[in-house]
This record gives sequence, C-alpha cells and structure tokens, in this order.
Amino acid sequence: MNEFRLSRALTQIDERFLTMVDRKTMEVHAMKQKTVRTKKIFRTILIAAVITALLGASAYAISSIHAARQERLRAQLQIQENAVSGYTEYPELAQTENQSASVPKAEPRIQLISSIQQGDFQHIFFSVSPVTEEIAHRFFFGNMEIEFAYAASNEPIPEDCWYKAGEINTNVHKSFSNRVPYTEGHEAEHMITMSSQTGLPDENGVQGTVTFEVVDPEWYKPLLMEYSYDRETESLMLMCSVYRKTVDFSKPVYLSVRCLDGTSIMTDYDTPTEEYIENYAPVYLEDYGTVLLEASDTAFVSLALTKPIRLVNPENNENLDIFDIRLSANCVEWDMTYDDIDHLHNLTPSDSDFREGFEKQLQWLRFEDQILSSAYLTYDDGSTLQLTPSAAAPYENGVETLTSSWNGTIDIGKVKTITVMGTTYSFPQVMTESVSP
Repeated sequence: MNEFRLSRALTQIDERFLTMVDRKTMEVHAMKQKTVRTKKIFRTILIAAVITALLGASAYAISSIHAARQERLRAQLQIQENAVSGYTEYPELAQTENQSASVPKAEPRIQLISSIQQGDFQHIFFSVSPVTEEIAHRFFFGNMEIEFAYAASNEPIPEDCWYKAGEINTNVHKSFSNRVPYTEGHEAEHMITMSSQTGLPDENGVQGTVTFEVVDPEWYKPLLMEYSYDRETESLMLMCSVYRKTVDFSKPVYLSVRCLDGTSIMTDYDTPTEEYIENYAPVYLEDYGTVLLEASDTAFVSLALTKPIRLVNPENNENLDIFDIRLSANCVEWDMTYDDIDHLHNLTPSDSDFREGFEKQLQWLRFEDQILSSAYLTYDDGSTLQLTPSAAAPYENGVETLTSSWNGTIDIGKVKTITVMGTTYSFPQVMTESVSP
C-alpha cells in the first residue's frame, strides 16, 4: 500500500488529528515513489501546523458568520498578542470576483476567510456554500471529499487535472481540503491507538506494522461539524495548504474548489491498469468556482550560520550538516543534508541496493527525529519551548527542509536562543521578510 492509498484510507479516521505520525512509515512509501515527499507534504505538514492551534472557542456576539470565524481564528492563533506577520484576512464579499451581482445568493461560491504563512506553506481558511446538511454530514461522517486546486491562471482547471490522481499538469496543483481542527482542548482524554502495515516486507516476506495515536473519531467528528458548518447560511468552513515553492504570490494565484462524491474515488492505487485509469471518472457534485488568492510574507529570524552545524549519526558514523535554522511565529525550519542524500531520495524498489538504502534512510530519519526532539527555544524570561520532530521533509537540490511547529503562534522577538543536541545558538535580533520564489 503506497503513501497516497494510506492517506486516503486514513480519511476514514481523519489523519488530520494524528498527534504523532511515525515519519519512518511515511518514508517507507517514499522509497516506493520518489516524488511522494513532495506530494505528501500538502497533507502531512498540516498535522503539526494547526492540529491544536484552534482548540477551544467562545461564543461571539457577531451577526456575520464570516466575521465570527475570522475573530475566532485571530484569537486562537494569537495574531495580535504575538505581533504575527504573514496573516491575511479577506473581506466578506457580496459575490466572488468570478460572479456578477445578478447571481442569486444560492449560487455555489467560495469565500476566503483568512490565511497564515508557515515556512514554505500558506495555510488558507475558507468556506464554501451552499452545502446541504446532508452533504456536510457525509463530509464528516461518510464518503464525501472537498478537493482544491491552485494555479497561476484564472482559466478553468482542465478536467483531466481534476480526474487524475496526482499532478499531471505542472501548472496545476491539486489536493484534498482539510477539516479545521477543533477539539475544545480535551483531545488528550479521547485518544485511541491504531495500526497500519508499512507496505515493505522483511526478508521473510512479513510486512511490518506501525502504530499511532489518533483522536477518537466518534468523539471529535460531531464537534467538528458543529464548529465548521453553519446551517442558516449552509456554509462549510475548510482549510487547505498551498506550497509556496510551486507558485509565485507576487503574481495572481487562483484557488478552485469542487465537492467530490467519495463513492467514485479510485481505490486501487497499487497497480491500476491502463484501462482502469483511462475509464476512471470521479463524480463531482458541485463546482464552487475560482477566487483570487492574496498572501503577505511573514517575518522570520535566521541563525545566519557562517558554517554548517555538523553532527555525526551514531548509527552509521556519517555526517549530517545543518545549513540554516529559521524561526517564525509558528514554526522552526531546518535546512540540512547528509551523505548520499540524493541517491537515497531517488531510491526505487528496482534498485539492487534498495533494501540496504532503505535501512540507511531509516537511520537518517531516526537521527533527524533525535535532533529535532532534542531542540528547544529559550525566551528572554528564561522559559523554554520544546520542539518536535518534523511530519515531513520536502527535498530539493540536495537539501531537506524539516519543520518543527507548535500550537498557535509565539512572539519571535522574545526568543533568544535555540539549543540543538546540547549546544546553544543565539538568534540575531534582526527579522527578515520571506519572499515568494
């Protein structure tokens, strides 16, 4: 079972509430499909990014559901308290830009709510309407998906880009929208353990398994629906993630959204025949149109290393170099490389050294987790923030970029140092605005 199929299967338990996905298992699938790191980050990075950032909610005396959602997100992300840059709010529109004033209110539409940058990602909160209560219920409890695509063109997304799994058009990027996390801060009381096969058999042909914890779907799904769905306006709030390295936000970027009947989704991702792929045609129940995205850049602080931080992996006595560590309000990004990284990232099962290479990759994954788990930030008042391993590691030109994230946001002006594997480094108190590639 490859990574894409695993993530689709986990939709039934909603992997967006995994408190700790074993990245080693994700890398098993990366070995089987060399582009999986790029593809998986659109869903996995959200696990660490916002899983508990929006916990809890107050009753706001605001007539507009749009304004209420904005205020809720602003408060939970502590945007004003932490002077967070890179956060954008969108006005409520009488009609979207691709609709005229004569279009009835019930016309399908997208309403952007807000967005926040996190490293190389732009997380976008939006709503779609009208969504009947039956469809909303199927989205949370049954076989319904909301797909999104983004491109640098306002032209309709080609049908084959919607229909095919993966990206067949380099100018169009498509993925599944996420449910906005909401567990009232009590998710730790409702955890259950699940397991899945890794997909890679050992030398005896026995497949390994990985266990992970999730919030009990029977407990949180009713909360999610009440939090995200407004019956009066038939409006459903969602979120998606745009990978900023695939699009230039200095130019127009457009978001398109469709509602997909989950009963029509292709399920055999392992070895689909050409005929199966040719005849695959999922059923879309609603096209909510296209809107223009705008995003501001976020401020970050870089360690500005004059030379890499070199660490030795005790499992293989090989070197790992950290080129840069960047701190922003909601994450720490790590740029690093290690010996033979390009070969390991492009390893395929047909390679003669596949098993040996796979074991080597696991050694590096364990070491990366150890490095990030050892790290913590220290504030000017002496308090600390423990960092966590990265849920994904996008790879480009010999460099992995790992991300440690936390609940909500922090004031980066109050962070003085970061400690990595027992050594402490000071952040220069000079902020830089990130720029779109």
